[in-house]
Amino acid sequence: MDRILDGVHFDIDDRPALTAADGYEAFGIEDPRITGIDDTYYINYVAVAASGVTTCLASTRDFKSFRRHGVIFHPENKDVVILPQRIGGQYYALHRPHSPLFRKNDIWIAESPDLLCWGRHRHLMGLRDGSWDETRIGAGAVPFRIDEGWLEIYHGADRNSRYCLGAVLFDGEKPWEILARSKRPIFEPQAEYERAGFFGHVVFSCGLLFEDDMLKIYYGAADTVTCYAELPLSDVRAALKA
Repeated sequence: MDRILDGVHFDIDDRPALTAADGYEAFGIEDPRITGIDDTYYINYVAVAASGVTTCLASTRDFKSFRRHGVIFHPENKDVVILPQRIGGQYYALHRPHSPLFRKNDIWIAESPDLLCWGRHRHLMGLRDGSWDETRIGAGAVPFRIDEGWLEIYHGADRNSRYCLGAVLFDGEKPWEILARSKRPIFEPQAEYERAGFFGHVVFSCGLLFEDDMLKIYYGAADTVTCYAELPLSDVRAALKA
């Protein structure tokens, strides 16, 4: 039977593409984000072990053979997304370090000449008291370009651990500068399968497609099922201006 390539129906491989492979991944790997640059796909993912929560990097050209590059962000750090092109000769990545002293879960931005060594870390955006993203935020899908700049769909959680998706717009040439951020969620748990499950009231995305001014969002619901939704870019733009 011919493979269906519509982005909705899937043939599932018999074996995982990547599995835990070393001591940094002893408890498992999760939350991959995939960035295509030239002819290579770079997959950063969360690795969990007794030594802490790190972010690792792998790459592939065909999703059959993979090259592992090891840890790129040390504990405790996750929710990394890599921008899909160089800016001023540098690669940029959003990341989410955890500060146990101040209980901070903010988004930072870093740059790299080679995707392996990351530095010049800068605080990008923080939590908002009394808001839907008051206790935890993190990058979701890989940012993509629209006319106004880089658009990032991120997740946030409130004091009841209710996870929603929001939008933030970065400057196209200076991605460390925020142009707009949605005050309200652009997508929130409403359906029964989003509100009830292993971890209820959660929508959480690691990837999307942007085609024909439509955000095609793949997301986890209630840590139980994987779902798909479409959101017009015009709605996101309106949320950023509200």
